[in-house]
Amino acid sequence: MKAAFLLLAAGSVLIAQVGQYPPGQYPPGQYPPGRDPRDNGPGMPFPGRGSKKTTEQKDAPAPTKTFSGVIRVVEDKSFDLETTDTRILTIQVSDKTTKPKELKTGDGVDVETTQDIDGMFHAVSIKPNAQVAKKINGSDQQAAHEERTVAPPTILVRPDQTLDEGDAGPPKLKRGVPSDYAAQAKREEEERAAAPATAPPPAPPAPDIPPPKPADSRKAFIEKARGVAAAYIDGLPNYVCQEFATRYFSETRVPSWNVADVVSAEVVYENRKESYRNIAINGKATKKAPEETGAWSTGEFGTILKNLFEPATDADFRYRESDTIAHLPASVYKFAVTRPRSNWKIWTTGQYIIPAYKGSVWLDKQNANALRIEMQAAEIPEEFPLISVESAIDYQYISLGTPEKFLLPVRAEVLSCERGSNRCERNVIEFRNYHKFTGQSTIKFNEK
Repeated sequence: MKAAFLLLAAGSVLIAQVGQYPPGQYPPGQYPPGRDPRDNGPGMPFPGRGSKKTTEQKDAPAPTKTFSGVIRVVEDKSFDLETTDTRILTIQVSDKTTKPKELKTGDGVDVETTQDIDGMFHAVSIKPNAQVAKKINGSDQQAAHEERTVAPPTILVRPDQTLDEGDAGPPKLKRGVPSDYAAQAKREEEERAAAPATAPPPAPPAPDIPPPKPADSRKAFIEKARGVAAAYIDGLPNYVCQEFATRYFSETRVPSWNVADVVSAEVVYENRKESYRNIAINGKATKKAPEETGAWSTGEFGTILKNLFEPATDADFRYRESDTIAHLPASVYKFAVTRPRSNWKIWTTGQYIIPAYKGSVWLDKQNANALRIEMQAAEIPEEFPLISVESAIDYQYISLGTPEKFLLPVRAEVLSCERGSNRCERNVIEFRNYHKFTGQSTIKFNEK
């Protein structure tokens, strides 16, 4: 079975959505449809690609596996279980399930499950386990992020994978300034060097004030970036743009990327919410959600940026270097976010994780806006189907037909690799043709 996954941005379900898909807002109260809308964070799903069962598979008894953990969300016919290895499983319950009279959030349980061919978990029996409840609920780290509906995973922090000698591991996204930015900056530098020299204007006298300590100024700059990010979403007008996601896959040890398909859609941002409309795959209209047909990600329209700088995330920023990106001078900071403070949701069929993550951010030196964010998931549980997940987003100042320009995403990449195989999936996403969006209204008069 090939994995299906969704990467959801940390924070709210503002992770990339507005329009009518299907009729009514997408998602209509849940994202993905029928799944947990409680992700507080950036996210990214990998859609399932199920395979047909053979006669032998249908007749064979389903193997069972028991998970110990704490119930985090209870629905009519399912519940979310935070397991001791930090995964959160969505487990289906039926009339045949042996279970206590009532299931409550915070209960510790042992759940005997089966897993179907699509990866969904089904409960055979549920038994109370007070010891595991005390172990997980009593963790000093659980209250670290009270804003998140789903409690953060806090048990069994696992180190990153170890590799055999000579094994480079899964492929990685290219780090640093995109090559098209770097090439254009080099051309401009060569043009300036070839231009006739002119005498520079005299520099103003330096003020007789000692400069601030570097550590203090860099800390103050990060605080400025926090304020800018906090106001970011509130300052965006209603707009619409086109999104094109080219989805690639590779099944070789040395990556050889093959195009799977191209998903296009209009993204409407209205009243601080996003939705999709006119979704097409390879130019043909479809009623399927993008995550049902391949890897998909959300959060590019500000959720990832906003949550990275939220005080509750408590990201550890460390200055790295100065750089130039999108023709602008930038300060590059490394960052790291611990699992209890994370909001990045990575979803696969039947389960998801909220991992620790690390990366780099390029901040416009003039106004502290984020121009590029790179993120890599860390401490992924050993039984999670994906062994590596990372993303990168580039922002630029875009005009929406007015003199004022707004910081908006122009390009993003997402890369994930399955555990125990050479299969990797890579999405290259472009956002084009931004313009203001004005809702239309129709007035009708009663006819007599």
